[in-house]
This record gives sequence, C-alpha cells and structure tokens, in this order.
Amino acid sequence: MMTAAILLVLAAAPAVQDDKAAEEALEAFKTAYKSTSEADRVAAVNELAKVHHAKTLARLGSLLTADGPSVRLAAAKSIAGFVELKKPAASVLSAAMSANARETTVHAGLYEALGKLEEPTSLRVLHGGFEEKETVVAKAAVQATGLVGSAASIDPLIDLLKKLEKIQKAGAGGGVDFTTSGTGAGGQNFTVRSDDSPVKRAQELIPVINKALTDITRESNGSSETWGAWWAKNRATFKPFK
Repeated sequence: MMTAAILLVLAAAPAVQDDKAAEEALEAFKTAYKSTSEADRVAAVNELAKVHHAKTLARLGSLLTADGPSVRLAAAKSIAGFVELKKPAASVLSAAMSANARETTVHAGLYEALGKLEEPTSLRVLHGGFEEKETVVAKAAVQATGLVGSAASIDPLIDLLKKLEKIQKAGAGGGVDFTTSGTGAGGQNFTVRSDDSPVKRAQELIPVINKALTDITRESNGSSETWGAWWAKNRATFKPFK
C-alpha cells in the first residue's frame, strides 16, 4: 500500500536520468538486495541512490517502512540527495513518519533528510515535529526547519521557545514521562515513551531553536522576548535568504 501511494505522488515527476539507467539500477538492486547481510543491503541502497529517477525514488521510499533500521536510515539519507525531485522526495519522507515513530534513530533521520532537501512544502510536517515526544526527534525537526529557512517558521519557533523558557524557569521536572500512542505499518499498536523531564527537554531544545532562528534570519537573539521584539519590528520587510 505504501508503494502504491509513493507511485501516485511521483506520477507527475519528471525523469531526471533516463528510463534505461533507472531500469538497470533497479535490476542490479533486486539482486543485491537478496543478501542476508544487512550491511550488504545498505550498500545496495546506496548504489541504487546514485541514479536519480522517479522509479528509483519510489523503490527507496518503499524501504522506509521495511527491513531493519540501518536500511531504513540509509534509504532516508539517500532520498535527501534527490534535490532534482525534492518535492516528491519530501512527500515520500513525510509519508514514512508514523510507521517509524518507535524507531527513534530512523524517525530523527527522516526529519534530518527533510531538512537537507530544503523543501518548503515539508514545513507543516516539520512544525508538527516540534511536539515529538522523543527529544532527539524534536531536535531533528527544529534543526531541519532552520535548514529550510522559511519566514513561515519564525512564529512557530518563537512560540516553542517561549513555552520551553517558561518550563525551564519554573524548574518543573523530576521524571515526568512523555508518552504517545499510534498504529504502525501493518496495523500494529505501539507506545513511544521518553524519560526526559520537561526541564531537560527544554535545556536541550532551547539552544537548537535559537540556532534555527539564526539560520533563517541571520540575526542573533537570546530569548523569546528579544526574538519577538525583533520580529515585530521586521516582519513586514523581512525577506528570506533562501
């Protein structure tokens, strides 16, 4: 079902390399991917990713919800290189988020890959990632937002900074768990838990948010108050650098 969805997204995408090159790469991948070694399958993914075409992107996308974490992560990193097809590539990465919610490394890798594509249509997904329960995943979403460099991210980042500053100031914490539930690929139920206290989470995310805001604006401010004042003054005339 995932593969069919990917193909629909890619239906109107232009062929970056010719069909013959794509077919040859897919045939070679089919053989290499039969290996029982996960390392060999990762190598096969990396080789397939050298050919940028809608069909190879679709095959790589299908691996984001199959096989082991290292293969999924290799596929995500490879898709980040499909800059000639960055809109469909971003859609493929976004579609794999829920299926990888309990694979923290892969989940964070998907956000990192989205950031490297610098595709504005991914902002809704990236902004939603600010609330990911695992701090490392939320951090990846914030960092990716900075890489995209859109003015549309300034308000959400300042709002998040303000919320986390309040948590940090209040000194709340002490082993409070974050939990979330969902349904993964194949209909399995899962629960994702994080042992990070709210204060620890705030401490880790605040500098990352400031860095993302600086990446977007080329300005440097230290708090939500100073960022808010700067943005109120410059909102009407600000032009993104990307």
